Amino acid sequence: MSGWSRRRLLGAGLGTLGALACAHKQDVVVKTGEDKKLGEAQIDADPVPLLPGDAIGVLSIDAQALYNSQFGDRVRAVVEKRLPLPPSAGFDPKRDLDHAWIGFYSMQGADIAGVAVGHFDRKKIEAAADGTQPTALGVPVVKTSYAGRTLYTAGTVGFSVLTAKTALVGNDTGMRRALDRIQEGRARRQLPEYMEKLLASTKAPIVGGFDFTSSPLPDATRQELAFLKGVKTLALVGNFDEPGLNLAGTLTYEDADAAQRGAQNLIALRQLVERYAPFLALLGIAQPVRRLEAEPKDKDVAFVLAVDGAAVAALLDRAQAMFLSH
Repeated sequence: MSGWSRRRLLGAGLGTLGALACAHKQDVVVKTGEDKKLGEAQIDADPVPLLPGDAIGVLSIDAQALYNSQFGDRVRAVVEKRLPLPPSAGFDPKRDLDHAWIGFYSMQGADIAGVAVGHFDRKKIEAAADGTQPTALGVPVVKTSYAGRTLYTAGTVGFSVLTAKTALVGNDTGMRRALDRIQEGRARRQLPEYMEKLLASTKAPIVGGFDFTSSPLPDATRQELAFLKGVKTLALVGNFDEPGLNLAGTLTYEDADAAQRGAQNLIALRQLVERYAPFLALLGIAQPVRRLEAEPKDKDVAFVLAVDGAAVAALLDRAQAMFLSH
C-alpha cells in the first residue's frame, strides 16, 4: 500500500482527535453590508465561504485525483448521467473539474450546496441550457433567476455559473442559501472549527467531517451499521493510492464504552464482508476490504480502511446497471 503504511494511516486517524474536540464550535458570521455583492475576484479567491453555515457535513474532493484513480472512469460515467446539462454544453467533468467542496444540510429536508472549481464556458452552457434540449437525466434544463444570478436545474439538481472558474451545485434550497450570501456580501468561512483544522492540516485528496448530533442518524441505519450506534462525529482524510481507496479517520462516541463497542463492531464489519466474498466473486467483484483496523482511545476510535480499487469499479458498474434498469 504505497504512500500509506499502517503507521502513517493510524497516525492520520489519531491526528484528527484534537480537531474533533471542538466539533460544536462555529465561526461567527459578520455581515459586511447588505449591498456589498461579492465580485468575481473575491469568489475565485476562496470557494469555501460560499458554502452556507450550519453544515452537518462537509466533503472536500480533489476531482482530478478522483478521476485519475483506478475507478475514475466509472465515477465519470455516473456523474455524466446525472449532470443537469445537455451534451451540447461540452462540459467534461474529467477535463474541466478540478476540485469540489460539498456541504450537507438539514434545512428543508436533506439539502446539498456545493462549490465546483474548474473551467466553465458560460456562453456555451447558457446556449445549451435553452429549455428544449434534454439532459442525460431525461428532462430539459429549467432556467430561473435568483439573487441576481441565473440558476439552471434539471430534476432535483442544478447549478449556477458564478465565474469562469467557480460554479455552485446542489439542490434548489442549498443553492439559494449560497446565492443569498454572495448577493448580501456576507460570505465568510463558516465551517465547524474541527473541519477548518482538518482542511488546514492536510492536502489529502479527500477530507471530510460530519456531525451527527445536530442531525441524528435514522434508527434503521444504526441497526444496519452497528458501529454507528452512539457516534457523534466523524472526521476523515483519504487518497486514491494502492490498493485504490484509503481512508483514515476518527469516530467520536458518547462515552468510552460506546467507543469500545464501536471499534469492535467496525472490525466485525470486515468479517461480515469477508463472509460474503464467495458471493461477490460470482458477480466478478473481488474482496473489497483489503485492510480495516480500529483503535479505541477514550471516547474516540481511530480507524484505517483500505479498499480494492477494482472492486470499487465493479460495484459502480453494478450500481449503474441497476439505476438504468429502473
